[in-house]
Amino acid sequence: MGDDWRVRIALVDLPRELTDDDQAYARGYPASPQEIAAAAAVHAEMESGRQALVPELGSRLGDQVAAGSSGTDIFLYASSAGSADEAARVAREVLARHDVSAPVRIERWSSWDEEWLDATDKPSADVAAEQQAEHECLQEQERETSVTTGRPAWAMTVELRSRRDAVALAGHLAAQGWLVRRLRKDLIVWADCEDDAKGLDRALCGDTYTAFRVRRVSYRRNIPPGPPPQGPLIFGPG
Repeated sequence: MGDDWRVRIALVDLPRELTDDDQAYARGYPASPQEIAAAAAVHAEMESGRQALVPELGSRLGDQVAAGSSGTDIFLYASSAGSADEAARVAREVLARHDVSAPVRIERWSSWDEEWLDATDKPSADVAAEQQAEHECLQEQERETSVTTGRPAWAMTVELRSRRDAVALAGHLAAQGWLVRRLRKDLIVWADCEDDAKGLDRALCGDTYTAFRVRRVSYRRNIPPGPPPQGPLIFGPG
């Protein structure tokens, strides 16, 4: 998934109706056949409960949230903080109906730390400020790496309706400082960071470049410009 938010349901707490002996097993290893049998029953019940929870959560939340599981955890992936909040609320309702006690945490993916961070009790304004600061640091890092290595971090494919449009747009973008390669009716345009790529994407698909009849723009990370192909030339500064 490409979603930046998720709800984590950690099924480490046992259902309330389990016995004290079973709960004692959860804190350590069994020392007798009876405890082993009791523990096996506990884990079988927990696994059965987990398998029942995932489809119910998926049904309640619809297509906007993806439900999955790993080990004893259930994950609900969302595209926004609001969707994650709603998913957490629904998760608590479903757990209560099944008489299961388990912590429900909201987490967000940090591209800077490259890990999931707990955002359960953080105000949305603080989370937004953290995300913006992380994003700006990443953009600056991408720009520096692109300049230092001579390999732009992003490559865009621009599809046009004619070769004439492709030639004209390639020259126009090169005059603005973009590194461009023409491939028949398509262009490859390199950008130093994600923000630059997305900004040009919006401009090409908006009113700025309508004279060039742009059909579609797509972009991907970390595709460095290779050697020039036979035929079309690379346009660019210098």
